[in-house]
Amino acid sequence: MAVRSAVAGLRPTHLRSGGVRVLRRNGRVSEPADLTYRLGGNIGRRARRSGFWFDPVVWSVLAATLTWLVVILRQVPCRPTADGFPNAFLRLCYSDIPVLYLGRGISTGADFYTEVALEYPVLIGYFMAAARGVTGFLGGEVSSAATYEQQVAASQVFFQVTAVGLFICFLVTVAVHLRLAGPTRAWDALLIAASPVVMANALINWDLLAVMLTALGLLFWQRRNPVISGGLLGLAFAAKFYPVLVLVAITLLCVRAGRHRVIGQVWAAALLTWSVVNVPIMVAAWDGWAEFWAKNAARGADLGSIWYVLGLVGLSVPAVSAIAFAGMAAGGIAIIWLVLKAPRRPRLGQVALLLLVVFLIFNKVYSPQYALWLLPLVVLARPKLFDVSVWTLGEIGYFVSIWGFLHGALGPGRNPEWIYWVAVILRIFIQLWFALRVVDDIMRPWEDPVRLPMVDDPIGGVLDHAPDARWAALLETPRAAVP
Repeated sequence: MAVRSAVAGLRPTHLRSGGVRVLRRNGRVSEPADLTYRLGGNIGRRARRSGFWFDPVVWSVLAATLTWLVVILRQVPCRPTADGFPNAFLRLCYSDIPVLYLGRGISTGADFYTEVALEYPVLIGYFMAAARGVTGFLGGEVSSAATYEQQVAASQVFFQVTAVGLFICFLVTVAVHLRLAGPTRAWDALLIAASPVVMANALINWDLLAVMLTALGLLFWQRRNPVISGGLLGLAFAAKFYPVLVLVAITLLCVRAGRHRVIGQVWAAALLTWSVVNVPIMVAAWDGWAEFWAKNAARGADLGSIWYVLGLVGLSVPAVSAIAFAGMAAGGIAIIWLVLKAPRRPRLGQVALLLLVVFLIFNKVYSPQYALWLLPLVVLARPKLFDVSVWTLGEIGYFVSIWGFLHGALGPGRNPEWIYWVAVILRIFIQLWFALRVVDDIMRPWEDPVRLPMVDDPIGGVLDHAPDARWAALLETPRAAVP
């Protein structure tokens, strides 16, 4: 059997209608559904395309800067004082950053992972250590001799230094997505730069570091450099767990394309960089290094998860870790089947998004800042304003409800406790809805908004327009069976 092209199902023709290229879909001819075609065709070569008002880079950077100003202003009511912490749950501005600085011995200059207990991967620890070093350089008192008032003052410097570092991570993420989207969809970066999800969650934790490294990994994958891409994704995995799912997505797509050598390159580079940053801490402080893995393995149903809500309503789930893992495995198998059976090889952003949604839905905890993990993949998978807006509303609703729950206004024994349950279930339902929209795009690639009019995968890298392996053609959905 001849090897099918990766663009099976969409066959270009030389037919034109009014100067507009048309596509032949299973024997039928139709016009692309792009707005420029509906307005009269391609932009003429003499049309003005440059200048401030037409530059997505300018608007994306401006939007990202304004978004970060909102982030900073939101945190002002939650600054700690010598009298204690304000009620951050009530003010919707809770952040782990000053809390951990004052509560884990970081303010006294204690060593990370040996003296300071951290339930974070080591790259986050390195980031915190660097921020503490800058805090001392800027005049913050970081020592065991510091008074509590001095430690509180230093915590504010530490927070500001961290905020600047994470703002850089955010700007890099936006800049990378301007590149990932390509010239035809560069404005999609505004969906990240101006996202309310960032305004709400950016400074809860250090997640933007992993988000930036994941974006950079995708950028180098797009540029057909699997070694550097794997190395960056390995670093991202050293900051948060979820980037490993991007590696899994790359693996599945490379299997369908028969690119086994590339799989080895990506994983070897990822394991190498992960080891470089992890092994020193593993040798020097094994117990501190293992804290992250041990806590996540031992924790039960926690905030934001479907398992926690079931417990609140009296339906406690036994062996939740095993059941959650079984759910993730079942979802993963379904995604593998989808990747192999789709009439056209799915895009990397689509597969990575589906894997992450499955992981988060069955996970034992869902912190509000996890929405930052999803945001870039949501935009890459289906950059439609309506769909992204619905997803954003679900995440913001959950953001408000969890702080109300922790404050006690929506907690156990209160009449509106059901609001928290509904917010969690609604968030999960919307994530599933969005994922099903992506599945529909995969099974009907001619309706995929990113692939119109004739695009394979803008971030596909070595897989972009690559043919499938011979054996994969046997598993694909026959063209005749595709509506």
